[in-house]
Amino acid sequence: MVSSEVVLPLVIFFALGVPIFLLLWRVFVVGGELRRDAQHGRAAVDIARRADVSLSELAAVVDDLRRRKAGPEMSGPSLRASAEALRRYGQEAASVDKQTHHSGNAGLEAEVERALRAVELIEHGRQLILDPSGERVSEGETSVKRGYLNLLHAREAIKSRGEEIAAAAKAPAPADPRLRGKSR
Repeated sequence: MVSSEVVLPLVIFFALGVPIFLLLWRVFVVGGELRRDAQHGRAAVDIARRADVSLSELAAVVDDLRRRKAGPEMSGPSLRASAEALRRYGQEAASVDKQTHHSGNAGLEAEVERALRAVELIEHGRQLILDPSGERVSEGETSVKRGYLNLLHAREAIKSRGEEIAAAAKAPAPADPRLRGKSR
């Protein structure tokens, strides 16, 4: 039979050790979640910043095309480079969107795709302007103008969505851990 001199210290050890272990485990889990949320917030802001810079530069090129300050041949390489950059940003945004809660708003990936569609509309208009027959130049100019406006709106939406994701990452988590898991 086990003596009380051995059992009593073991009971005290487990009585104190288990709650301490559970507390430390929970601290590490919550700390990891906060770190991950902050990382996704930083990634969203970074994507939004890079997309803003890229789209601002493209907007200047398209504005020159729209105002006929530059020929349609000059804007082709910029449009292709921007479309490729937006595809990469869209892939990065998709990974951020998987980890964030949208609350009814479009995700960052959807906003980047919106900008990509605007670039494709501008490219379509540019191709119509370049058409040697010249029959569809006015349609091409209209496409460029609509694409330009869509580009400006998409740029602002990307910036806004990136800031929303970053703000949500900084917001305090719900006190009940069961609620925290459902918000994602």
